[in-house]
Amino acid sequence: MAAEADSGQERTEEASEKKLSDARQRGQLPRSRELTTMLTLFAAAGVLWASGDDVVAVLADAMRRNFDATRALRLNDVDVLRTSGEVVLATLQSLLPFLVVSAVVSVAGSIALGGWNIAAEALGFKWNRIDPVAGLGRLFSMRSLLELGKALAKFMLLLGFGLAALWHEAGDLFALGRMPLAGGIAATASLAFKAFVIVSAGTVLIALIDVPFQRWDHARQLRMSRQELREESKESDGSPEVKAKIRGMQQELARRRMMEQVPKADVIVTNPEHYAVALKFDPATMAAPRVVAKGADLVALKIRELGRESGVAVLEAPPLARAIYHTTKLNHDIPAGLYVAVAQVLAYVFQLRRKDPLRPAPQAPTDLPIPPELQY
Repeated sequence: MAAEADSGQERTEEASEKKLSDARQRGQLPRSRELTTMLTLFAAAGVLWASGDDVVAVLADAMRRNFDATRALRLNDVDVLRTSGEVVLATLQSLLPFLVVSAVVSVAGSIALGGWNIAAEALGFKWNRIDPVAGLGRLFSMRSLLELGKALAKFMLLLGFGLAALWHEAGDLFALGRMPLAGGIAATASLAFKAFVIVSAGTVLIALIDVPFQRWDHARQLRMSRQELREESKESDGSPEVKAKIRGMQQELARRRMMEQVPKADVIVTNPEHYAVALKFDPATMAAPRVVAKGADLVALKIRELGRESGVAVLEAPPLARAIYHTTKLNHDIPAGLYVAVAQVLAYVFQLRRKDPLRPAPQAPTDLPIPPELQY
């Protein structure tokens, strides 16, 4: 919000790739603690379901050994330590799959939404984290109130699922007092597991709400104003003035390279003033005549002047010049529809080169055949 006030513009644009990358380097990714909690609880429920009998058996054996301990055993420090160590070790071994799976799923759940990321910047010390004024501001901010509301809503939802579990198992719960010890322990474990699953189901609803919210909130925080997009574009691509200057330099270099090909052309066909195209044809290396230079207005004038200085034949044929200029790219062959017209022009040029001084000069071709679809 502060950024919006500073820029005077609303953040209405989606974050750019650069801003998303910068946010990732800062460790700013969408995360859902509710998704992690849900996956961890259900993973724990799965492990308990698969190995619950073994865990109950180990715990029951530990209780039995403690209840059956003789007075002499209780008064012997060595025996007490040995027995206690065996009980603790057996309990940890039985709970090891539960602990390992819960830890793995907890890590996987934390990166399921935003992906794996190690941000050194996020690990650095920041003074504003211990600033009491900034802390009070965060404590009474709109986000803190939103988090408080979410926490209360989660508490009420899970409380409702818990009460539903107690209501559903009330009959079996009251019957525990009439059961023998072994049966009572097994029934208690079964009831506890059912209640655990029912309460865990409440986290599914919470995660289904929290995951889309976290994605939306992350995108909202990274939104950009149009001014920010323009500034970022200038930083990454350069200012429009610099880009225009670079394009101008590139065009000038391309024009120079094109002009270097004019003296190598066989003929220059002109409009006569507005267009000029220089053609070259080498039967040994080319399938058709090729445009080696072309231009309009001042560029056309430059091509004509350079051609005359280099001794290249210049022929005025406005329809043919316009057709070639508009249909053929630089360093490309002319279209098939212009083969006949250009062949007549090249034949005239080659006759000029082989002209006998004692014979009259050949006549320049007129009424060149230009297909209607190529006339401009």
